[in-house]
Amino acid sequence: MDDRSKVRTGLAAVAALCAVATAPGPAGQAWAAPADGAAGARPYRTEGTLIHGTDAAESAPLLKPGLGYVDGIAAGQKRYYSVRLDTTSGAYVSAVAAPRPGAGVVSYQDRVKVTLESPDGTTCDNSDRKIEANGVAYPLADYAARQAASGSVASCRKAGRYVVTVERGAGSQDPDSWPLELRLMVEPPVKGGDTGQAPEGSWRATPPELPEGKARWRPGGTGFNDARPLSTGVWADQIRPGETHFYRVPIDWGQRLDATAELPAAKTGETAGVNDALGLRVFNPARGLTKKGSFEAYEGQKAQVEADTVPVAYGNRSARADYSVRKMSFAGWYYLAVTVNPDVTRFFKDTVPLTLRVRISGTAKAGPTYDGDAVRAGFGLTDADRRGAAQGPATGDDAGAAVADDTDKGPLRLVGYVSYAVGALLLLGLGGWTLAARRRAPAAAAPASGPGRHRRYGPPPAW
Repeated sequence: MDDRSKVRTGLAAVAALCAVATAPGPAGQAWAAPADGAAGARPYRTEGTLIHGTDAAESAPLLKPGLGYVDGIAAGQKRYYSVRLDTTSGAYVSAVAAPRPGAGVVSYQDRVKVTLESPDGTTCDNSDRKIEANGVAYPLADYAARQAASGSVASCRKAGRYVVTVERGAGSQDPDSWPLELRLMVEPPVKGGDTGQAPEGSWRATPPELPEGKARWRPGGTGFNDARPLSTGVWADQIRPGETHFYRVPIDWGQRLDATAELPAAKTGETAGVNDALGLRVFNPARGLTKKGSFEAYEGQKAQVEADTVPVAYGNRSARADYSVRKMSFAGWYYLAVTVNPDVTRFFKDTVPLTLRVRISGTAKAGPTYDGDAVRAGFGLTDADRRGAAQGPATGDDAGAAVADDTDKGPLRLVGYVSYAVGALLLLGLGGWTLAARRRAPAAAAPASGPGRHRRYGPPPAW
């Protein structure tokens, strides 16, 4: 296809999108894009059913397995929820609290704690996650767990109604309510197979050689729900300062993950560096924090942050080691979250080129035999998962497998410029539709927002 054909094709696609986007909806209905954060940075996109946590355990709403729930939490607030558990399954209740990009957070002061209590009020588990880069807002995520067969106190192995609390630290300088995403994942009990832990000698061997070569294009998602799949290789993305991008990597029993995130040298004459410029964290399939790389400074030269894990083994959960070993106890999708400090705009006017190097090492082996469908519950992998991570989608943002050289971007830039111009007109059109809709239906009632309403991608109305 020659350059003119590329331009015509691109313009046709833009026109088609605009035609769909500007088509009026039902009477009284107005559409608007989600609000952006720091310098256009995309916020974390929640997904799930709206729920309203209570101020007391007695009236706490029920979380069901495999479903996502969305709430909001203010500074100093404590929310109550409940779950019903049997005597044999593992349970992981995760909470993701997501301050908007650019929010005025303070390191080690802004924090979120999630706790799971047994029917008699005994604390079964808790996690307390803090912002660790001053002035850098990013999603805080972890879980509280009940593992019936791995040394829990007796009252935490009983069936019944358990209480979950999520508490946000008081004294925050960010006055906004944070979107809160909750999920209960239930791991079936094990009836046989390999339930041992990874040998201690494998916990930290010599770091492997990470991949080199030409990067393949793979834009990151805005959260766990739209994280993009990666496999062993070199991957390229563009990220706005203030954003956190999510990716997911299939890790099987006996395998480990090594990854780096890199920023290139800047082309400006800026000399003042940025502390806590680039961060990388790893989460397991139940959204538990598994490994965190220290935030690295950026001074205009190439910078990178790295994170690595131990091999996955069921018995890691009971290892006499820290969370970075114990949480490597499931096969499944592991998540990489990369955050760039808003102040990196000193060096880059718009988006920042981001390179990820990923290696999955170790031979996949048989794990435990579950008494139930672990893959359906979110623990495990299929052959399609592995193929999809390596190949990626064949259409959309991933249609180009490799990053093009600058010489190839002329026609695409023209399409981009036209897209921006059309986008501006589109915003004006949307504004007109919104105004007209409001005039047509000034007294239209808002839709109900109870626990039965399903909402995808966006903060709760209270945010």
